[in-house]
Amino acid sequence: MRHLTRPAVLTLGSMMLAALAAVGATVSGQQPANPLIGAWRVAEFSAPNGTTITNPQPGLYVFARQHYSFGRIQGTQPLPDYPSNDKATPAQKVAAFDALYFNSGTYTVTGNRLSTIATVAKSKFAIGSPGNQYEFTISGNTLTLTQRPQGAVLKLTRLE
Repeated sequence: MRHLTRPAVLTLGSMMLAALAAVGATVSGQQPANPLIGAWRVAEFSAPNGTTITNPQPGLYVFARQHYSFGRIQGTQPLPDYPSNDKATPAQKVAAFDALYFNSGTYTVTGNRLSTIATVAKSKFAIGSPGNQYEFTISGNTLTLTQRPQGAVLKLTRLE
């Protein structure tokens, strides 16, 4: 049996590390097994009544491996301003509350179906309920979520 010299072992080890790095780079350059994973900016919103907002207020949808977090300012107007929580009037607080959509929790994907279950939400009725059901498509950096059965459609652009 032939023994490798120390320089040969180092060279062989270096070659193996380079090969593993190349495989890792190739794998990391591919889309993840779950194409939803990442951060997405709300780019367009269409209500079931046909109203479409093509320049919506800020919104961010984030998908991790098993968890999600959705937040957006609804409508076409910026978030209402008020001086501080302790100085705001009840009407100012209601206006800000009504403008916000937030929930976070867990999700599952089956084919092109996304199911969410909120564990934290702006409104208690959304927590622990059966959640929302969406059909989704991804084309390039655009994620389209169509809520079922209501039909609201969100178009999102991948940020990362």
